[in-house]
Amino acid sequence: MRPRPSPPAAAERLRAPSGPALPAGAERSGAGRGSRGRPAPGGPSGGSGGMAESRGAAGPAARGDTECILEPLSLPESPGGVDAVESSPYVPCIFCTECYVLAEQNQLLKHMIIEHKLVIADVKLVADFRSYILYWKRRFAEQPITDFCSVIRTNSKAPLEEQDNYFLLCDVLPEDRLLREQLQQKRLREILEQQQQERYDTSFHSMCMFCDQEFTGNRSVLLNHMAREHAFNIGLPDNIVNCYEFLAVLQGKLDNLQCLYCEKVFRDKNTLKDHMRKKQHRRINAKNKEYDKFYIINYLSQVKMEREELCNVVPAGGHERTEGSIKTLLFPEEQKQTQTDKTFLFVFT
Repeated sequence: MRPRPSPPAAAERLRAPSGPALPAGAERSGAGRGSRGRPAPGGPSGGSGGMAESRGAAGPAARGDTECILEPLSLPESPGGVDAVESSPYVPCIFCTECYVLAEQNQLLKHMIIEHKLVIADVKLVADFRSYILYWKRRFAEQPITDFCSVIRTNSKAPLEEQDNYFLLCDVLPEDRLLREQLQQKRLREILEQQQQERYDTSFHSMCMFCDQEFTGNRSVLLNHMAREHAFNIGLPDNIVNCYEFLAVLQGKLDNLQCLYCEKVFRDKNTLKDHMRKKQHRRINAKNKEYDKFYIINYLSQVKMEREELCNVVPAGGHERTEGSIKTLLFPEEQKQTQTDKTFLFVFT
């Protein structure tokens, strides 16, 4: 993989000396989420500025207390000067040349916390994690990180040299909230288009997992056959999306001699079949989150949940949080655990 240059301005600001573990009463200094266009720490304090005004400017300018976004966000195919291929499985670090497989998202988040002191809140609500990271990689290259993030000072009562700063990026920042909403709507449109295409597709071809009978035409023919002949019902065909992948996941479990419901593994195929028949386990485990992405209702529910989350995090009086609105919790498993092994969890009240 070709190394990618890191944004020097943003990365340089994040090289703070390592400090002790984040205490429960960590002091929060600065409120970059609600103070856009603020100069970096050490400079003169300024008022809130607009995104359009500060973009491309030599220095941020104060514009009073009004916070707004004057132009819509765009999601370019190659943000940040990175030659991003849409199907690439890799996600780059926002600040350096490190890259991680998309499936190792948590490793990237851990890397950015430990090496660059950046915490991204509510990652589970980001519809397209890779596009989200690429967008902020470009924005952090254009402006200082303190224009977008709140600064959380750790060990605030200790001497200055023992203190450390962490940066919090969350959807209280209007630009981040708008980005998350756009990514959410984009994903929903793609899923609905995919479902519509599958509903009327007549080129479907697959085999039954239980009797090896071949089916062609529409996917509903196979799904109705498995429900009627084998009492294996995974729901109405019109409620399912990415049917080929769904069937492949189920077939893979059966090939590995794993029951689809209790997910126990058996010694041979005949024992597995007898178990599923006698225990009436010819169904999927509804508690297995692996199947959520194959049902269209989960995408609609996610949209509703995300909208409720976005409404709940914005205080009625504006975009600033009070001192008590962020609780920083640190969960070390053992006292001997090193700083790099600890996980930061931000819970918003």
